[in-house]
Amino acid sequence: MLHTDFPVVEGLYQLTDGWSVSLPGKFNRRIEDGDLVLWHAELTLWIAVWKNDLGASKETRLADIQQKMSVGAYALETSGDATVLRFSYRLKEQEQGDVAAFYCFAIGENGQVEMAIYLDQESDVKEAQAILQSLTEINLRS
Repeated sequence: MLHTDFPVVEGLYQLTDGWSVSLPGKFNRRIEDGDLVLWHAELTLWIAVWKNDLGASKETRLADIQQKMSVGAYALETSGDATVLRFSYRLKEQEQGDVAAFYCFAIGENGQVEMAIYLDQESDVKEAQAILQSLTEINLRS
């Protein structure tokens, strides 16, 4: 069920000039505390997009993320393709109830996407993983 007071987005959604994501259905959209929030009944996505202003390698930025992640993180996964390095983990958060959150990162040449996906049910993790895999960096260089 969607909230009628907020815009609805779906399908291939342009997060920024440099990043897009493929959404599995319709989501409401809002900005909260400077982050993009997309949500519907089963999933809530908190999204921050960062530029690679310092020109650090994907591997260096991944190592930095891994160094700063919570000690309670589990189910760590790293994957990648020619353009994007992806990393995810699960984390049990007290305020989120019985289901662990899915934290994920897509690291490209020009920036990265950091996403916390809050699940209503454990089975929703497959959708969260598909969202991570769909994150695409758009090369703005001519």
